[in-house]
Amino acid sequence: MLAIDLGTSRVKAGVVDASLRVRSSASATYPTIATTTGMAEQRCDEWLASMRTSVERTIRDAGVNVEAVVLTAQMPTLVAITRSGDVLGHAVTWQDARADELVTAMFDERTRRRISEISGAPIDGRYLIPMHLRRTREERAATATILSAKDYLYFALTARLVTDPSTASGYGNYALATRTWSDELSNVWGVDTDALPEVVDPSFAAPLSEFGATLLPGVRSGTPVFVGAADSVCAHHFVSSRVGESISIIDGSSTAILADATRATPTQPILITPLVTPERQALEMDLLATGSSLAWLARLFAVTNEQFEALAASRRSPLDDLRFFPYLAGGEQGALWRSDLHGALTGISLATTRADFALALFEGIAFETLRCLRVLEPSTDATRIVSLTGANSLHLGATLVQALVDQPVIALAHQSPSMLGATLIALDALGEPRDDKPITFASFERLDLGAQTALRARAEAYLALDVTVHDTPRKIT
Repeated sequence: MLAIDLGTSRVKAGVVDASLRVRSSASATYPTIATTTGMAEQRCDEWLASMRTSVERTIRDAGVNVEAVVLTAQMPTLVAITRSGDVLGHAVTWQDARADELVTAMFDERTRRRISEISGAPIDGRYLIPMHLRRTREERAATATILSAKDYLYFALTARLVTDPSTASGYGNYALATRTWSDELSNVWGVDTDALPEVVDPSFAAPLSEFGATLLPGVRSGTPVFVGAADSVCAHHFVSSRVGESISIIDGSSTAILADATRATPTQPILITPLVTPERQALEMDLLATGSSLAWLARLFAVTNEQFEALAASRRSPLDDLRFFPYLAGGEQGALWRSDLHGALTGISLATTRADFALALFEGIAFETLRCLRVLEPSTDATRIVSLTGANSLHLGATLVQALVDQPVIALAHQSPSMLGATLIALDALGEPRDDKPITFASFERLDLGAQTALRARAEAYLALDVTVHDTPRKIT
């Protein structure tokens, strides 16, 4: 299988066999354009060039024939195309916050609740339709079809305009109950469903076109290409398939926290996401600036990401009053679903060191994760937490979360759990028997009782604090 994962900063390609062994993999990066406040755009032609480069390396190194292709990708990221298939402008990524004011102005609270009831999404400007509406109004752009990032890749490879339920949930007018586009919500937004792709099962496959074969060197035209699912859903699918029912903490540029919805849905705003099996749903909470914040601070300190984590781990506890609120993406979609949050650092002094800053950011992310887990706990039967991180991680995040919760936490170190989850979709669709090799869990430090008690006290103090919103103190409830 050739699995392709179009991420926020790079595309990864891997040749994976039926035992989920990655025979070879490669990745290539692309920049994000952010020349104004709230802007986050990417060039689709750079996606395709990076995909071609990584696929060519991967297949060359694997030395095997690819029998099928499957996709997963970042979401929700907007791509608008004309009727002839040409891309209009740049892709607008999920990090772009410029449509938040539009959504606030368009709808009253009653309409917003109705959108959430049907779509399962507490709506803000980080969905495809509001992104598209903002651009058409501000830039006077027109389009024939609205696609997400993965939908665009699938179109480039197969010439088919389709999406899967998990990706469709990022548009803003998907109906969870009917598993298709909602006429009511489409009318609310003023969007014609003819401008949207067809919603199909993640196991849907179409043949690789001759043009698509030029984008995947070494893959024959006619090879089946499976639609796959959103990156967070694929990663959770990997965890559920290989570890069992769990709460997944999936670290990347952002952090997605997913748990199968098996009890009553929380009363507060929370994203309900279709899973690979369409009738199953997950509760999802997204911390928008986690890995990206860590990478940002590492760049400021002129160290690698691995060195930055080691720097944080070298400091047993930061100064007592030092707190890092990690809302650096200009909003949050975790337990605090608000577009008006901004990052903040408090309690610094002349004694504050780089290690203090580093650990305070890791702790802030862990405290926000705890806030999310407390919301999820009453609504899921999962009794364990699986922390998914990169292969070179020291698993400091898992160390901190384990110290804060009363559930077992296990760590899995994989370069791309999303890629492996997507591979499972294709293998099952083909009826291929799976040779499931044992999972190897990563070891990580467990804090002693004294350090754990101190960390929990800092967490409770953090969670009880007011958050400054546009310079107006507001109590978190």
